[in-house]
Amino acid sequence: MPSPILDIVARAATSTDLFTLADISAVRNWDYSLPTLTKSNRFTERKPWTSSSSFQAAFDETYPFLKDIKLDHLALVGGTVLGFLTGCHSSKDLDLYVVTDQPNLADAAAFGHDRVQQFIHDVYTFMSTSNDALRKLQGEKQKTKPEFKVASDKFYQLDRFRVRRVRNVYTVEVPQLHTHALRAIHLCTTPHATLPHLLQRADIMGIAYYEGDVHFTELAKFCFENLCFVVDGSLATSPTYIDRVIKYFDRGFDVILPALAIANVRTANFEYNLSEVIALPQLLIVVNQVKGNKVSALTLRKPPSAATTDATSLEIVQPKNMTPDAVALHNIACLVHNTLDGLIVDGDGPLYANSFRPRPYIPEHLLVKTYETVRASVYTADRHLSLRQLAKYFTVDKPSAMFHRLVLAYVASREEDTISRGGVIDAGFDHHVETTLDAMVHEQIQAAKAKLAALEATRATSTTDDEEATIMKANPEAFFGAYFRAP
Repeated sequence: MPSPILDIVARAATSTDLFTLADISAVRNWDYSLPTLTKSNRFTERKPWTSSSSFQAAFDETYPFLKDIKLDHLALVGGTVLGFLTGCHSSKDLDLYVVTDQPNLADAAAFGHDRVQQFIHDVYTFMSTSNDALRKLQGEKQKTKPEFKVASDKFYQLDRFRVRRVRNVYTVEVPQLHTHALRAIHLCTTPHATLPHLLQRADIMGIAYYEGDVHFTELAKFCFENLCFVVDGSLATSPTYIDRVIKYFDRGFDVILPALAIANVRTANFEYNLSEVIALPQLLIVVNQVKGNKVSALTLRKPPSAATTDATSLEIVQPKNMTPDAVALHNIACLVHNTLDGLIVDGDGPLYANSFRPRPYIPEHLLVKTYETVRASVYTADRHLSLRQLAKYFTVDKPSAMFHRLVLAYVASREEDTISRGGVIDAGFDHHVETTLDAMVHEQIQAAKAKLAALEATRATSTTDDEEATIMKANPEAFFGAYFRAP
């Protein structure tokens, strides 16, 4: 008889049913009727919740700067909500999504952009107003007590307020009181007609804090009650998805694998207190015991091939350091490679609204300054030539041709004269690389200026991710490989 959880999974993509904390059962009812990854003797505690009032109190205590900010039409989704519910909150980032609650809204895209920009404006205004009130208080007090001064850690450091936008996703770095730390808030302007429509797109657990209440999809309710989640291989996976599967497992959640062929799992090593490995194409599971459908896993990790791919990829990714210099380097790399969807539009401090512009501002003098910085990283003082930096910032020719200009051409010109002396890299090599690189920098700056002129002549459009296209079905047989069996 098929497990009821399979029916719940089948309904997940279309169901509009939502549940609240009042609907959560205190009793776990998962019977391990399907293969499940767990840990030996693991029992993860789950905080008892009966209403959202205590959740809201915990949220306000952790994010006090949001207590007086309107969050209407903004749903908090992701690990932050789950972290509060399980009592193991560790995520510093907030993920907010726009919910219009108007299925027939004529210009939903404009609504989404306006709502996100209003939120950013409200946060900055709240902090600025708080600082103004403290300065006013200080001025009043100093009329009678000239030595009075408000402690500096009671002021928001507004110069550290940063906003970055890539396509339709804003990242806001918010300074905190009494600490040098920043809180990151990610806001997606893509509008969702209803909260169920948004949560149907959750790939692990559809939970949201919205309009003062915590909401669960039917599948998320089951998963939260039983502290587990389902990986059936039907969703197109990505490295970040696998990373989150591993993270959730490490934080105490069991993993239900409906299509895992238990009979194919080797167990011979268990007799000698040694572990075995379930080698799925995208996930390695180190196990030390199998009892029925319970698979005791020591660790989950990505296979070496995935790690190697991540490390060697030349894909232009967003910098972790979101300083203006880092953003400028990133934007110029995107510009010269025509990866315009990766451009970061930024605004700092009182100029935060610059991030609302349709495209980043890249003046010509910034191109020159950037390539002066890049040049030093391509060929360093200790004579290290970075092919990665060369390929990332130079597009005047193919990487192989540029390497030929920098190295092989010189070697070819010198090998006949120097072979008798046992080497081709002589004192003139550094001069050759330096002068050749100078010429390439000049060529690249001219090429970048041309691309910049073409970009500025093109009408900017408001780009919104097509979320329907990003949710693609995958083949469970490919995910489970040799360990696949039809559930």
